Amino acid sequence: MSGALTQAPAEATAIGAEEFAALLTGFTGLSDKIAIAVSGGPDSIALAFCLKRWGQRDIVAFIVDHGLRPEAAAEAASVQKQLQHMGITAEILSWEHAGVSGRLHEKARAARYRLLTQACHAHHIRDLFIAHHRDDQAETVLMRIAKGSGIEGLAGIAPQTARDDIRLLRPLLNIGKDRLIATCVVHHIDSVRDPSNQSEKYARGRLRKILPLLANEGLTVENLTLLASRAADVKETLDIYTEIFLKSAAHCEQGGHIRLNRQNLRETPRAIGLRGLTACLRYIHDDDYPPEYSALLSLWQALTDTQTDITRTLYGNVIYTSETEIHFIRETSAANEILPVTLNQPILWDNRWMVTLQASAPFSTLPNLTLCALGNPTHAEIDALAPDLRHAIPQGRIRACLPALWSNNKLCAIPSFNPDAAFTLHYRKRSFP
Repeated sequence: MSGALTQAPAEATAIGAEEFAALLTGFTGLSDKIAIAVSGGPDSIALAFCLKRWGQRDIVAFIVDHGLRPEAAAEAASVQKQLQHMGITAEILSWEHAGVSGRLHEKARAARYRLLTQACHAHHIRDLFIAHHRDDQAETVLMRIAKGSGIEGLAGIAPQTARDDIRLLRPLLNIGKDRLIATCVVHHIDSVRDPSNQSEKYARGRLRKILPLLANEGLTVENLTLLASRAADVKETLDIYTEIFLKSAAHCEQGGHIRLNRQNLRETPRAIGLRGLTACLRYIHDDDYPPEYSALLSLWQALTDTQTDITRTLYGNVIYTSETEIHFIRETSAANEILPVTLNQPILWDNRWMVTLQASAPFSTLPNLTLCALGNPTHAEIDALAPDLRHAIPQGRIRACLPALWSNNKLCAIPSFNPDAAFTLHYRKRSFP
C-alpha cells in the first residue's frame, strides 16, 4: 500500500533543518558520498528528505526488494521514482531466492544487509544511513527483556556500528515515529506501508499491539529508551575493561587463531571473562548474534574450574587448552564455503579472509576456479605451493581452514600473506580486540 499521509499524529512536529543538522554532529569523518537504505516507509523517506535538505554530501539511496510480496517490485520502482524526483540517485537491490521457509525475518534481514553493504562497496561508499528511530529502540529493548538478554542486549540499537567494513549510522534514535510521519505530512511526501510490520505473526508486531497496555504500567517508550541509554553506558564501561583484559591476555596469530592466557581468565571478573570469550569466538566466527549465554557460561566454567585439558566446539570454533593457554581456531566442518573466483577483485571467504587473485598470476587462466578450504593435503603438496606455510603455521588443523584455489576440484594454489604477491590473503579484521 502506498500514498500520501494526510494527517500528522497529534502534537507531533516535523523535523527542522537545524535540528537534523545537530543530529549528525556525532558522526565524524563522513565521506563525501553517503548512502541511505530506503524501504519507502515514512521513516526512511523522511530520513532521505532530511539528508537531501541538509545538502552536505552526495547521496545514493538503496531500495531492497525482498521479493516476498507480489506488489514488492512495483513498490520498489515507485519509491525509486519518488527518490529521483527528490533529486536522490536511487538503485533497487533484488534478493534472488527460490522462496523462504522458516526464520523469514532473520533471513530477510541478513540478505538485506548483505545487499546493502555489497552495494556500498561497489559504489565506494563507506557510510550507510539507517532510519531506525526511538520507537524501534523501545520495541527492541522490550523484545530483549522478554528473551532475558544481558546488558549487551538491553543497550538496544547503537547509533553507530560496522558491518562488512561499512559504517551503519542511525541519527534518528531519539526521534519518535510520530515526528517522522509529521515530516512526511508537512512536506507532502508519499510513503509505502508494509502490512507485515503490523502482523501478529511476528513477535515485533505482537508487541506493538500491547505497547499501550504496558505503557499504563510504566513501560513507556520513554522509559524503555532510557533503559537502553543507561545500559549502553554500562556496556561502554564493560567494553573498556574487556579490551584491557584482552590486550594483556590474548594474542592473535597469523593463521587467524587466538591464544588466551588461562590464568588471566581465572583471575578476571566473570562478566569481563564472559565478554572476553565472546570476543574471541566472534573474532573467529563473526555472526549477527552472540553465542547462547548458557553455552558460553558452561564454556567459562570448564575453562576456569578445571586444571585438565579440554577440547570443545562452540559457535563455529574449536576451543582447546593446554595447562597455561586456551586456543580458539575455526571449526573445520564449518569452513565449508565454496566461492567462484573473480580476477582482480577482493573476495570475502568464510566471512574472515579477504582473498585477491590477480590476472597476472600464472594459474589465473585455469578453468573453473573456486575458493574453498585448503583441507589436509600432503606436506609435499603444501611445500610445493607455499614453501613457508608449514613454518609460519605449523598446526595442520589451523592450515586446514585457510582458503585455497582449486581448479576442477584439484588444488592449484595457496594464497600468500605477502601483500606484493599475485595471490594474496589477509584477515578481514586487522585489529584485536
